[in-house]
Amino acid sequence: MHNPLITICVPTFNGEKYLRECLDSCLSQTFRDFEIVICDDGSVDTTVSIVEDYAKKNGQIKFHQNDHNLGLVGNWNKCITLASGSWIKFLFQDDAMNANCLQRFCENMEGDSELIVCKRHFVLDKDATLADRDYYTNAVRTLENTGHYTSTWFSPKTISHIAAENISLNFIAEPSLMLFSKHALRQLGLFDKELKQICDLEFGLRLASNYGLRYIPETLCLFRIHAHSTTEKNLSSKNYWYTYLEAMAFAMKLVVKPEFKNFRTSITPLHFFKLKLYIKYKSYIAHAHIRTKEEGLEYELLKKNYPGLFYKKLEVVYLKPFAFLKSAN
Repeated sequence: MHNPLITICVPTFNGEKYLRECLDSCLSQTFRDFEIVICDDGSVDTTVSIVEDYAKKNGQIKFHQNDHNLGLVGNWNKCITLASGSWIKFLFQDDAMNANCLQRFCENMEGDSELIVCKRHFVLDKDATLADRDYYTNAVRTLENTGHYTSTWFSPKTISHIAAENISLNFIAEPSLMLFSKHALRQLGLFDKELKQICDLEFGLRLASNYGLRYIPETLCLFRIHAHSTTEKNLSSKNYWYTYLEAMAFAMKLVVKPEFKNFRTSITPLHFFKLKLYIKYKSYIAHAHIRTKEEGLEYELLKKNYPGLFYKKLEVVYLKPFAFLKSAN
């Protein structure tokens, strides 16, 4: 049986509003050697009936319904485990691709490329918040505005330097704008389930700091920003983890995880010092904002998993002046 070159992974959860546009954009591709894997995580709207209707009409679609809710990252990883393609192209239920998207990605599978990303194209729906409009219009970090854009190839060292200069900011891309190889996953693993918000940054950086990335300076996919997206729900919840622990957990992975060994050898001693100082300051702030027993348990569990990185009481005096680090969240 022929395995396709590319698997388009579409994780779904209550995505009826934009799902038809998403699937139509997949099926309209000029490049045809692909399958579509859709994993539904317990939708209660019309998502399932929409997918079933499309699957009946097109044999390239494989539909899977999870037995129980796996959560955002768990559903992403489930899609990958069901993929037959040598390359993975995510497309979220809110997003869409240009008709030539897969063709252009295939044309950039050069040499040892394991990760390819296209230019970011944000579509702000009418219900997007003013804060989102300002961030995605004026402040968002991209591969083109970090001061390192000299060619369409970003080496592992260059990527590592950008990451160290923009701690916890996603300058690479969202998964809908990425194409990555199954080979890279076998070497470095799937999405990290400990992270809930910047799991895409951790994943993209894990691949790019080891293999580099090929950049296509064309807007081949759109990433939609709207008030009902998972990202917006997470940020608006004011959850203790998202507010105080997520970015710190990401930074600690850069310091200790073996998958980021190449990152650590690529950055300067000053970068590494700043990274550890960032963690200590974040842990100081997180500890100061514990309000409930549950939040205290979350903090202590993270501290147990990453011993030696959290601030110590004697360090408070020199941490306070570094409040500027909070801007890197």
